Amino acid sequence: MKSRTISLVRVCFFTEKAENLFEKLKASNREILWQKLEDKSVLSEWTKESFEKSIPLLFICAAGIATRTIAPFVKDKFTDSPVLVMDEEGRFIIPILSGHLGNANEIAFKISRSIKAQPVITTGTDVNGKFGIDNFARINGLKIVNREGIKKISARILAGKKIKVFIEDTIKISALNMPSEIVLVKNAGEKAHAAVTLQELSTDEKNKYLINLVPKKYCLGIGCRKGKTFNELKNFTETTFSGHFHTELRNEVLSISSINLKEEETGLLEFSHWLHVPFITYTAEELIKAQGDFSESDFVKEITGVPNVCERAAVLAAGKDGHLVLSKTAENGMTISVSEKKPLIEKWK
Repeated sequence: MKSRTISLVRVCFFTEKAENLFEKLKASNREILWQKLEDKSVLSEWTKESFEKSIPLLFICAAGIATRTIAPFVKDKFTDSPVLVMDEEGRFIIPILSGHLGNANEIAFKISRSIKAQPVITTGTDVNGKFGIDNFARINGLKIVNREGIKKISARILAGKKIKVFIEDTIKISALNMPSEIVLVKNAGEKAHAAVTLQELSTDEKNKYLINLVPKKYCLGIGCRKGKTFNELKNFTETTFSGHFHTELRNEVLSISSINLKEEETGLLEFSHWLHVPFITYTAEELIKAQGDFSESDFVKEITGVPNVCERAAVLAAGKDGHLVLSKTAENGMTISVSEKKPLIEKWK
């Protein structure tokens, strides 16, 4: 497939050598939309806004500068921006915040491969080559219900102990190569450390496990006029979503998708980072092959080459067993539709 997952990364640097490295990064990482800080006098405000939207930050400078800059805005691992530091020679890249849930470790590996830098990873499970429950949740689109369980699960794994996991039969497992740290149990009545369930467990049931993970199930397809801002997209989507599904957007969304003409649409990229979900783009040729009955617009076809973007993108993102649960809704140059994806465990690591 020609679909691509696009990320936004904001970059701060202070020297000519660092700027040369930044240009090299731009040339070698086409699936990242790079934004450099133009005015160093607004560094604090720029960082604050980045944290409010959970946008990844790369500092090409001393780690101390990065640490002092982000310190006032650090809150928790579930909403903080992923933060990375790189020396201006391009020898090392270090994720210093949100390595797993914010995807900073994966960003570090991606950048390091492109310019042959050395990623310096410090998260305990990664350093020891062990299974990370929070990483497992992120890559499989699972909501972490009782967040305090992450530390308890990780502590057991780092101590060399097995983790018993119960996964409801309604949740399909396609992932191969199950980690040696994991033992699946077949019945809910068996004693287990983690439970992956279709619905959030009641308090009494949840207390039987260290952690309860619940699949997010909604894929957003979005189309928009050029230049739509983060706030416009967020407000429109939240209002539409809550009105139909009566649940909180951040807890239930798996992905945002659109046509590849929107790969550099900053508002969409910022929105995807705020949601902590991937932004997936498809070509017109891919969208036209989507299966289903979709609303059509001659105007949209003239602009994009396909008569409907949001519904087709949502269906493609949900996969072959997914289906549309909200048809196109339009407002002020924005369209949204929602598909539901069948629960699936696709990767262990």
